[in-house]
Amino acid sequence: MSFSGIERFISPDELFFSTTDRRGLIRSGNSVFVRVSGFSLDELTGAPHSIVRHPGMPAGAFRLIWERLLDGRAAGAYVRNLAKDGSHYWVFATMTPSPDGFLSVRVAPRTPLAEEVKRLYKDVADVELEAAAREGATRRDVARAGQERLEELLGELGFGSHDAFLTEALTGEVATRGRLASAVYARSRGRGPIAEVLAGAGALASTLADLVLRLEGYRQLSERLLRSFAEVLAVARRLDRAIEAAQTASAAVAATAPVLHNTARVMAVPAGKAVAALERLAPRLASLRSDVADLRLGIALASLHTDMIAAFAAEVLDGVAPPTSLGEVPLLCDAVHGSVLELSARAGRVNQALREVVAEVAEAGERLAEFHRFLGQWRLLVLRRRAGAALGDLVSPIDDEFAASWDGMDMLRSLSAEFEASAVPFDVAELEERVMRIRADALAYRDAS
Repeated sequence: MSFSGIERFISPDELFFSTTDRRGLIRSGNSVFVRVSGFSLDELTGAPHSIVRHPGMPAGAFRLIWERLLDGRAAGAYVRNLAKDGSHYWVFATMTPSPDGFLSVRVAPRTPLAEEVKRLYKDVADVELEAAAREGATRRDVARAGQERLEELLGELGFGSHDAFLTEALTGEVATRGRLASAVYARSRGRGPIAEVLAGAGALASTLADLVLRLEGYRQLSERLLRSFAEVLAVARRLDRAIEAAQTASAAVAATAPVLHNTARVMAVPAGKAVAALERLAPRLASLRSDVADLRLGIALASLHTDMIAAFAAEVLDGVAPPTSLGEVPLLCDAVHGSVLELSARAGRVNQALREVVAEVAEAGERLAEFHRFLGQWRLLVLRRRAGAALGDLVSPIDDEFAASWDGMDMLRSLSAEFEASAVPFDVAELEERVMRIRADALAYRDAS
């Protein structure tokens, strides 16, 4: 096949759909896939999906995709595809495991991240060329070298894992598309089950879009909480060390001022407990951030699948696709249903972790308040026993670190209250009912036509 170098630009409201078996052989495709690729549906059916693979795409990107899919996880990547006439087109492709294969929904890339990834691919392609030139190198070696370089470059962009990249890419693309199911795919002339499919998909898409927005705010809030937590923990640890120094100094005057030494030992206990409570927050916040990212990814994927359902129904109403194409809707409904169940469990973990974070922050605040009472007694004893000279410059650092930690705790408490107020609502029964109704209406219309 010759390469024209011409790039085809895809409308943001267009969605590509295809299914394959577990070897990657195409089973079905929608009208957008047929039109843009330039291949007929007969040519595509039974062919490997690599029939549209552009030779400029690095093998490492596909290795990442297959690793995730064969592990039973959804995958996604920016992909340059090759049309039959030699032109090319870019998509953001999502792939999801199905009972006996994979389904793929692809959109036109619209975010700045897409341009960054295109630039990275050039670097990865160069690495793969060098790997291929090595004596005895296999295609697997080349793909592995490309994958390693791609992961390294994504790390330089700030993505600690491929999961983090996939979440940012997919949620960004879905957010940029907007609520297409209730706008672009709406058809006022629809009647009966097909109209119910469109209405149901629009309502479901609206609910999911609201969750996407809520979770974006949730993500930003969790990042603020993480930054604040790190600052407060650092101050609390310094305070703990300052108290240890004060204990040592108080021990030196224990013979003449034993009560000073005893108070110093006692006030170290709540301070230590405050630090311990804050340290317990670290893994909880890390887990919370991970679960929020997974929620964002799952909801974005469910949103895309819901848009695809609406697109199929709109094509049937417009006469672009036959009613039999609605046979793909149950597979998409099953994918959305699976996402809903997983998201419900994840939302439960997020809300539980949220309650634990709020409890740990409250515990740390109470221990600091208890420490403050002992600190006041200790400071008074320092004056009464005229021990200031013996303690040297230890009093001022304790005051400073305590003031900083107290201010930090106020900030954490405020953020925790915001967090608690924004707990993720997730009515799994309502979402399940909507998905099942869409599935039934699609099959009813197909069978009646």
